[in-house]
Amino acid sequence: MKRTLAVLLGSIWFLSACSAGNEEQPAEEAAPETEQENTEQAADDSDMSSADLIESAVENSEGITSYEAQQSFKITMPDEESTIRTIMTYGGQNEFKLSVNDNGNIMTHYVVEGDHFMYIGNEVVDTKETMEFEGSDYETIVSSLENYPEGEVSELDEGYALTINVDDISGFSSFIDEETLSDIESAESINGTIQLYFDAEYKFTGSELKADLVNEGEEITIHSTVDYTNIDKVDMIAKPHNMSE
Repeated sequence: MKRTLAVLLGSIWFLSACSAGNEEQPAEEAAPETEQENTEQAADDSDMSSADLIESAVENSEGITSYEAQQSFKITMPDEESTIRTIMTYGGQNEFKLSVNDNGNIMTHYVVEGDHFMYIGNEVVDTKETMEFEGSDYETIVSSLENYPEGEVSELDEGYALTINVDDISGFSSFIDEETLSDIESAESINGTIQLYFDAEYKFTGSELKADLVNEGEEITIHSTVDYTNIDKVDMIAKPHNMSE
């Protein structure tokens, strides 16, 4: 249950991830270990409210669909440490690519013209399994930020950060569904911060979650980052050379 609980909490930030790469890039090179670059920038308090910042970001997201995103999710428990990295590309042609590196085990999914393919062992495998990615477009993701609690806005060297403190389970109620909330309520305590990052034009560029929780008497630490790049600049996703167009 401890692992399930932590994964549920981390899934709050499964806003996915990506890399355009090129056609010859093997899947094993996907999802390199990175940290959210925005955290390294100096921050100063801002007079802007969190509501105004998010409203501006939502306005600037209108009509944008494509992006690249990269996520790292690390969970540390007393006797185990696990890191999952994902790279996602959402193309302007309604194409989708998701590479998942689960502690070294890599699988890449493609959805092209409604068909789902998997890239395994340098081979493309057609699968009958469906893979839903509706709601993963950039505009929908940014619009979902309106559900987040108010926080403190800070000015960065090249943009803004919105910090939301979470010191109890109820702090997550604004942005996860009731079923997930009921699952994480088994934790004795949760304490953490959520940071949302925006550039100087108020485009949403990523997020970071740091949380310490106690579940069944054991301490669990979670660190998850998501970094969005190439916003509105991805026309088509890169595909293996042996995948038919």
